[in-house]
Amino acid sequence: MKKFYAILLLLAVATGSLHAQQYRTAYFMDGSTMRNRLNPALRSDRGYVMFPMLGDLSANFNSNALTFNSIFYPVDNGMIASLFDSRIAWDTVEPHLAAMNKVSVDLHEALLGAGFYTPIGYWTIDLSLDVAGGVNLPKSLVEFTKQGSRATAYEMGGLSAGTDIYVTLSTGYSRRINDNLTVGGRINFIGGLARANVTYNRLDATLNSDTWSIAADGTLSASINGLRKADHLIDEEGYIIGDQLDAGTLLQNMKGLAGFGMTFDLGAEYVLFDRFRFSAALLNLGFMSWNPEHTVLGRSETAYTLEGNDYTYDPSTGDWVSTGGELTPNLDGRFKETSGKSRTKMYPGVTLGAEYDIFGNNLLAAGMLFTHRRNEYYGRTEFSISATVHPFEWFTASLSYAVGNYKCIGDNFFSSFGFALNFHTGWINFFVGTDYLVFNVNPQFIPINQRAVNLNFGLSIPLGRPHDDWH
Repeated sequence: MKKFYAILLLLAVATGSLHAQQYRTAYFMDGSTMRNRLNPALRSDRGYVMFPMLGDLSANFNSNALTFNSIFYPVDNGMIASLFDSRIAWDTVEPHLAAMNKVSVDLHEALLGAGFYTPIGYWTIDLSLDVAGGVNLPKSLVEFTKQGSRATAYEMGGLSAGTDIYVTLSTGYSRRINDNLTVGGRINFIGGLARANVTYNRLDATLNSDTWSIAADGTLSASINGLRKADHLIDEEGYIIGDQLDAGTLLQNMKGLAGFGMTFDLGAEYVLFDRFRFSAALLNLGFMSWNPEHTVLGRSETAYTLEGNDYTYDPSTGDWVSTGGELTPNLDGRFKETSGKSRTKMYPGVTLGAEYDIFGNNLLAAGMLFTHRRNEYYGRTEFSISATVHPFEWFTASLSYAVGNYKCIGDNFFSSFGFALNFHTGWINFFVGTDYLVFNVNPQFIPINQRAVNLNFGLSIPLGRPHDDWH
């Protein structure tokens, strides 16, 4: 069981180092090719073709409490170990944890993409890979895993972990109605590659002598094309065998799409007195459904027991070895198959922006932006102010300051600075930026005390000349 929950947390953290949905700081940058992700009415100053795999790459990690320093701790010989490692004392870990420790991660990578102007408007098309995931980790579960008999009862409800992986084919269109008004829309066809989610509404442990009594109420959902054809997925008693749900087995059995969805984005921009720009967008209107033929659902609502076990450290291998019986049965093996449908709820997003051209020559602009975005694993509401400078036709830079709240991960209020650079010459368009500047890193350049980290990178080849006068 200790290994099971360690994998859940560390998998989410590892995924977080890969990906994100970042673009807020780029919203008012005319040369940015990805700013229309927050508003499909916005357009780049030129057409473009993205470099495969590098055209739009984002990575994001958020937590209400956990940072690198609260997850990993120094041990002997300059090495580090996770908070679950038995060499790390509970008294060292406990002050760094919240009652519910929540982590959200997401990745966006445009595999292929292009934007181009025509006499009737501006078009975009791209194929992207997205990963979204999260872990809710009760402090009581960490204490139970590390301490065990320190208390005779633990309430660990709220534990959950999940990941969604999907590909999206998007087509967008933006049209200038007149000199003041531009409208746009985008349709997104979503193909679900894989989904796994475990949630415990109740997970209580009570110590009786040297045996733990477990009372659970949890659900499991897993979807992948080919999953139900895996050998020994369901045992004779109807329980789902957790060994068949590990990442390696799932990827080996993947044979195509396991779900389908479709969403719409709508946006508009209005120019007033040639200096004021007001914009608004409604995003992610639609659905996502997983095919029952590729989905397994389970429920855990029985009482059972776990025998305690002890560990000793083997210096020859560097491993902690169990000196007692294994925990049997493991919590990841107590889900009995149920029937039903698996659906991912889609949450609409909102964008509201206002920008003022200070000198009237596009040299320096001040902007205000409100964004609200949410998925199954986190919700993010932000208000930011920004200054965007455009000293040359081929260069734009932006600095932003934001305050916000992660409502779905513990009402965690925050403030942060963001910074972005965009080189958009006639032969290259290069963008790099972050919404959360990092001021403290370790020798490996890993942020050590940061609860929100992201990075956005884009590289594309421009097409033609600027088209400010085109519809």
